[in-house]
Amino acid sequence: MKILIVEDDYGSREYLLNLIQLEGYDVRAAINGEEGLAAYKEFDPDIIISDIQMPVMDGLQMLNILRQDKSDTIFIITTAFGSEDYAIDALRLGANNYLKKPIKRKSLIGLIDKYKLIVESHKLARTAEGKLLKKDITLEFRTDINHIPAIISQLISEINFDLDDSEITNIELGLDELITNSMEHGNMGISFEEKVEASNNNTMLQLYAEKLKNKKLARRKIKVKFKLRPKYCEWIITDEGDGFNWRLIPDPTKGAQLMELNGRGIFITHFLFDEMEYLDKGNKIRVRKNFK
Repeated sequence: MKILIVEDDYGSREYLLNLIQLEGYDVRAAINGEEGLAAYKEFDPDIIISDIQMPVMDGLQMLNILRQDKSDTIFIITTAFGSEDYAIDALRLGANNYLKKPIKRKSLIGLIDKYKLIVESHKLARTAEGKLLKKDITLEFRTDINHIPAIISQLISEINFDLDDSEITNIELGLDELITNSMEHGNMGISFEEKVEASNNNTMLQLYAEKLKNKKLARRKIKVKFKLRPKYCEWIITDEGDGFNWRLIPDPTKGAQLMELNGRGIFITHFLFDEMEYLDKGNKIRVRKNFK
């Protein structure tokens, strides 16, 4: 997998380069958005990690050009405390995620490893002679994190509609976040505190195994209802967990809490779909992608 770093600060740039090289990825670097665009055309990276505030051309300008070009490259922006508005602007322009400076190794590598599965599975050949106008299917599967890439590939193959690669990537990233969340917090009942501790200690697999020793939790399923219509496609994802009071979720776009957001992945998913809402007791979520 190829990764491009765009960062004007020498120390930050070298820090990111060294971290990613140690993980065995093919990585290059640029010092501003203009050089980043040139490197993008030559290097064709799968992931770009970019600062926002840079001379010559900043990260938002570079991101805007890439998305206008329908690029499906995963774009992660890095931002400092006090730059919450820039982070929101980046997500609205099509950034896929953000990292708060100073960047911690576990946060960076964890995000890259997560997206690696998407990069490896999302380039599917989709060909059809006609245009399918209507489809309704329901998938049900057991709680197994390892099966999520295959599940997403199947769901993407059901779209059968001519979408830009960047739109397909957004759908894949969003479904990955939602299904993972339904398995972890819904079916397995993993709390935020448990996940943070396991992530910090690199014991997520052990946590999954421990939770699934409970036969009640192990029997729980995830159900995805997919609807295709001429103007949109829609997914309703339901887990068998206890749910939560989603009406009490604060607005994360206000102030510094954006940078410390507990449910950051779910928040970012709002930017990947055209519609998103919780249903019932919070164990069901509906997302929609409108066709242009």
